[in-house]
Amino acid sequence: MAKIVVDTNLLSLQNKLNITSERMRMYANKTVDEIIEAEKAQGNTQAAKLQKQLEDDPNTLIKTYQLDDPGNKFNIITQIPEQKQPEMLEMLEDEDLRLGLNFFSQEKLLKLMEDVALIEEVVNAALTCFPLEKVMEMMPDKELNNFIINKDLDEKFLQKNLAKMEPEVLAAMIETATGAPVMEEKPDKLMAMLKDLDDDTYKEALIAMNPDAKRLMVMNMYQQDDEVMQLFPADSYTMMLGSLDKEDMMPCTSAFGTETLINMNTELPPDLRAIVLTQVDPKEFAKLLIKEYPDLLTQIVAV
Repeated sequence: MAKIVVDTNLLSLQNKLNITSERMRMYANKTVDEIIEAEKAQGNTQAAKLQKQLEDDPNTLIKTYQLDDPGNKFNIITQIPEQKQPEMLEMLEDEDLRLGLNFFSQEKLLKLMEDVALIEEVVNAALTCFPLEKVMEMMPDKELNNFIINKDLDEKFLQKNLAKMEPEVLAAMIETATGAPVMEEKPDKLMAMLKDLDDDTYKEALIAMNPDAKRLMVMNMYQQDDEVMQLFPADSYTMMLGSLDKEDMMPCTSAFGTETLINMNTELPPDLRAIVLTQVDPKEFAKLLIKEYPDLLTQIVAV
C-alpha cells in the first residue's frame, strides 16, 4: 500500500512523543506508525500512549493528522477503495451533497434528473425555478394531450374539472370530435353529451380541447391535488430546466432528497467524489478510519 502524505504539525507530534527536534529529523519520510514503533522499541512510554490514543480516540486522530484540513482528508480518502467511497456519501449533509452536483455538466445533470430522481422531485425542481403558470406555458401540447387521456388520471377527478370549463370550450370539443354542430349551452347537458360518446370519440374530444384551456384545467387540478403534475414525464420538466443557465438551474436541486443526491454523487469520477467527501465532519471521519480503515492509519507520513 502506498504511503499517504498529510500536512501536519510536526512540532505537535514531536511534543507528544517527548523527543528532540534532532531526533525527529531522523524520522524524515517515515510513517507515524513507524516512528511510534521505533520509539517504543527504545522504551519511550509516550509512544505507546500515543499509539493507543490513535487507535481509540477520534480527537487525537484529528489533532495528529489535522483531519479538519480538506487536503489531508482528500489524501486519505483517495486511498479508500473506490467501491467503498459511495457509502461515505451517507455521512454528508444534503447541502454538502448538492455542492457535488456542480461537478457535472448541465447536460449530465439533466440526464441524472431523468434517470435517478423521483418524478416528484423533478416536478418540484421545475416549480422551484418557475412559477406554475410558466411551467404550464412551457409544457408541450403533446404532453398536455397525453396527460388528459392518461389512464392514471382519475376519471371522476377529470370529469369534475371538465364540468368547470366554459360551455363554449366543451361544445367545441364535442363538435371537433363528432363533426356535428353543438347548439347546447348548458354545462350539465354538455357533460352528458361528452359522457355518451364512445371511448375513441371521447378521447378525441379530450385531445381537441383548446391547449390554453387544458393548461388552465391542469392548474386548477394542481390546486386540488399537487400530485397531478407527476403525470407529466420527467423529460418535459428537464427540458424547461435546460433552458436556464446552469448557474440559475442549480438552486432547483434543493428539491432533491438525500437518497437521490447520494445516487447522483455516486456517478462522479472517484477523484471528484473524493473532493465532495472532504466535507465530511472530521470527528465522524476519524471514527470511520478507526473502525473501518486502521490499516490506512499505519501508512500516513506526517510532513
